[in-house]
Amino acid sequence: MNWIRKNIFGLGLLAPSIIILFVVSIFPMIYTFYISFFNYYLPRPNRAYFIGFENYIEILKDGMFWLAMKNTAIFMISSIGLQFIFGLGLAILFYDEFRGRSAKAFYLPLILLPMMVAPVVVGYVFRLLYLTEWGPLNYLLGFVGLGPYSWTASASTSLLSLVIADVWQWTPFVTLVLLTGILSISSELFEAADLDGANLWQKVRYIILPLITRVIAVVVLIRMLDSLRELDKVYILTQGGPGTSTTLVTFWSYLNGFKYFKVGYAAAMSIILLIVTVILATGMAKVLHKEEK
Repeated sequence: MNWIRKNIFGLGLLAPSIIILFVVSIFPMIYTFYISFFNYYLPRPNRAYFIGFENYIEILKDGMFWLAMKNTAIFMISSIGLQFIFGLGLAILFYDEFRGRSAKAFYLPLILLPMMVAPVVVGYVFRLLYLTEWGPLNYLLGFVGLGPYSWTASASTSLLSLVIADVWQWTPFVTLVLLTGILSISSELFEAADLDGANLWQKVRYIILPLITRVIAVVVLIRMLDSLRELDKVYILTQGGPGTSTTLVTFWSYLNGFKYFKVGYAAAMSIILLIVTVILATGMAKVLHKEEK
C-alpha cells in the first residue's frame, strides 16, 4: 500500500494506456480463448454450449485448414524470400549514398513510401493494376509479347499476385532495417576489402552477411509474423480464390467466423495460429540467443 501511495501519480498517468491495452488487446484475446471451447453459432448466441476441445480436434481433422496452412507457408516463404533479396540489394545500393549524405540519398524516402500505405489501399491499387483487359501491368507486358494474364482469376497466378503486392509494400521495410545494419559495420572493413581487391559479392559474403546475421533474423521474424496474419490483400484481391488457391489460414478463420458464423470454431483456429506464431518466434529467439553466445 505504501508503494501505491508513493507512486499514485505515475500510476494515474499509466492508467489510460493500461485500460486501452486491456480493452483493445488483452480482453479480446482472453475472450477468444474462452469462446473457443464453445459451440457458438453467431445468429443464436443464447444457445451456445460448452464442448471442450471438440473445436480444436475438428480443426486438426479439417483438410481445408491444412490446405490454408500450406498456402500460408508458400505465401510467407515466397514473399519474405523476395523481400530479403530485393531489400538487401537496395540496401547495398544506397549504402554509399546514405553514408556520404550525397544528393542521391534523396531517393531513399521515396522508396520507403509503399510501407506507409494502408494494406487495404495497396489491395485496391493492385486490383486495378491486375485488370485483364486494360490493366497497366498486362499493357506493359504486351510490349514484350507476354500476356494478358488473369492475375487474380487464375489458380496458377493468383497466389503470385498476392506475393507481388506484399513484396511491393514491405520490401522498403526490409531495405530500411538491413541498411541500418550495414551502416553499423565499420567502414574500415570495407576499405581493407577494397585494398585487397575484393569485389561486391565477396564483400557481401564475407563482411555484410556474417556481421548483420542478427539484424536479418529480426527482420525475417517480423515479416514472418506479419505474413501469418495477412488478410487485407486476400480479401480485396482474390477472396481466397479462385477455388481455394489463395485461401490463407487467416482468411479461412475469417470465413468461418463472419460468413458461416461458426464463432467458436474460428476462435479455436485463431488460438492455433497464435500457438504456431509463438513457436516460430520462440525458435527464432533461441537461434539469436545461440549466436550471441
